[in-house]
Amino acid sequence: MKMLRILLLMISYFIISSHFTFSQENVRIHRSDFKIKDDGFKEAWKSIRKGNKKYRFGTSTYRFIKEAWFGTETYSFAREFYLKAYKYNDKNAELNYKIGVCYLYSDDKFLAIKYLKKAFELNPAVTDDIHLQLAKAYHMSLDFANAEKEYSLYKSSISERKLRKLNLNIDRCLEECETGKSLVSKPQRIVIQDLGKSINSEYDDYYPVIDSKEETMYFTSRRPGQSNTKRNYFDKKFSEDIYMVKKRGKEWGIAQLLSRKLTTNRSEAALALSPNDSILYLYKSNGSGNIYYTSLKDGKWKRPRSLRRINSRFCETSMCLTPDGKKLYFVSDREKNSIGGKDIYESELNYRGKWSEPKNLGAPINTPDDEEGVSLSKDGKTLYFSSKGHATMGGYDIFSSTLGDNGLWSNPVNLGYPVNTPDDDLFFTMMGNGKVGYLSSNREQSIGGRDIYKVVFLGAEKDFVLSKDNSPFAFEIYDAKTMFKKPPEYFTVDSSIILQGRVLDSETKTGILAKLTFIDSEKSTAISTLISDTAGNYKTRLPEKKIYGVEIMAKGYLFFLDIVDIKKVKTDVVNKDFFLQKLEVGAKVVLKNIFFETAKATLKEESFQQLNTVVEFMKDNPTLKLEISGHTDNVGGLAYNMKLSEARAKAVVTYMLSQGIDPTRLTYKGYGPNQPVAKNTTAAGKAQNRRVEFKITGK
Repeated sequence: MKMLRILLLMISYFIISSHFTFSQENVRIHRSDFKIKDDGFKEAWKSIRKGNKKYRFGTSTYRFIKEAWFGTETYSFAREFYLKAYKYNDKNAELNYKIGVCYLYSDDKFLAIKYLKKAFELNPAVTDDIHLQLAKAYHMSLDFANAEKEYSLYKSSISERKLRKLNLNIDRCLEECETGKSLVSKPQRIVIQDLGKSINSEYDDYYPVIDSKEETMYFTSRRPGQSNTKRNYFDKKFSEDIYMVKKRGKEWGIAQLLSRKLTTNRSEAALALSPNDSILYLYKSNGSGNIYYTSLKDGKWKRPRSLRRINSRFCETSMCLTPDGKKLYFVSDREKNSIGGKDIYESELNYRGKWSEPKNLGAPINTPDDEEGVSLSKDGKTLYFSSKGHATMGGYDIFSSTLGDNGLWSNPVNLGYPVNTPDDDLFFTMMGNGKVGYLSSNREQSIGGRDIYKVVFLGAEKDFVLSKDNSPFAFEIYDAKTMFKKPPEYFTVDSSIILQGRVLDSETKTGILAKLTFIDSEKSTAISTLISDTAGNYKTRLPEKKIYGVEIMAKGYLFFLDIVDIKKVKTDVVNKDFFLQKLEVGAKVVLKNIFFETAKATLKEESFQQLNTVVEFMKDNPTLKLEISGHTDNVGGLAYNMKLSEARAKAVVTYMLSQGIDPTRLTYKGYGPNQPVAKNTTAAGKAQNRRVEFKITGK
């Protein structure tokens, strides 16, 4: 009976899937091995025991349910206790392993690498699955080469029988890495923006449902509310509630709980709106979980009613309607006509106003694995959905399929990187103009758990095309020998270059485990993300000889921002070392990509990406205090430059405060031309002196 109760609790939740379908070992930390001195041991061991209780919960539940989205809260709680114990003894392999697992299964996959690698270095036999956990950490951090290496090491160390027993498909993981390498090497021209704290919370927020005027958004959140004050037994999260937010001008306002009538101590999730926005479709947990609908009457939501002939004794989750409202697509895990897992079904409205018997969409849409998060473009001709079964880079990826004149859906196309990541990317919805969409994902810079993101499609770059039909010249292009007209030819030349070197401590010159991101500054997209080894070595291939931005992050160090200019190099291999400063009071970083309106203190939008990096840096180091300073060259009057530099520093601080940074942690000051870093005798020197930088004033 206890097992049945756990299962019912689990299926009462709308989201029950995760990229992490692998278990991890509940390795034991031995008291005798952990103790290194008497001073501090008692408190440290108490923290170990408290952490073990939380950790055991996460590892044991997997044995009962294969794909439970558990653990993010449980592992975060365990990690807090383990990190306290880590201050006493940081050389214990088992403790490093557990901290690494806690990071991997919660909110920081990159930091997981540090602890898992250290666990392996301290004891290569710390657990049987150490290579598997390292592989997943690299995989989730976009370091596909190292992920493939670790997956292969794990596969060679374990028998096929045990792999089958654990239900692990390592070959599938290796395929995902290959797909990931391909997608990341050709990033889409897309800008992805977190919707911020007015909508997202420190808890999971997902499934945006937006009305036809794009003025109102309904979404689902697992934050604590008026009715869901207790955490779920299974995953230690609060149940789902529906929230609503309206636009104020061009920006979204503050999210509010939708209605007491629609929120209970069970789960409710917004799914879709009717074409005229008069009916809201929602998910309600009632044992299995089904689709309901409600409408507004005199400003109040009516009691939800079940969507008959669509619901079954199985679980029906996401859905959408065609623009005319006559056809419905939905996701269900029903067994009848199933291809496998959760499939997408369709149903039509007949002349009596009743929904027809649901029909499985079949291939090429559905796969033996799971599909989820179905939606339609405004013209009803493009189907968007998430899938684990098609060629993904890990977990759920978002795909699109177009409806042909023959009434058949085309082969699904992966929306590419950075829309998709190795983690689960779900609930994509495209707005009417086809240039803006929204999705739900757990990304490196999320506010907490899953967040809702805005996706802006920049479109394809405009290529230079020479057309003889509309030539501005009084001549055509001819072949000199034959004098026949010859069209312009395009030659493909491999102009890529290998950049390699080390990431080093600026004082000791020792290697650092760090995450490097190289950015195409013209497109504002990351074109290569990798992780150096523990000796600091890195190697990447850049597509052409040009100027790139580089961003480097490492635990315990200031983040590094600079440019790499390889326009004029004459070799195909370039060596470049990077030096990082430790987090110390007085350390400074120049923010290179902060732009203002000419002669004003108004930040340009292209500055936000780098400022968000600073914000995340402060969130990762919650005790740091910074001074933001503005600097100018010597052109103009001293009083004017002092005033302008201070106003610009203040503008940066104002933006960071709007992103949730405590005002007590930030100060600002304008220094005008008084602290030059180059001579003001050249244009290049003046450009260097016009800068914004931050300095650590407290740890």
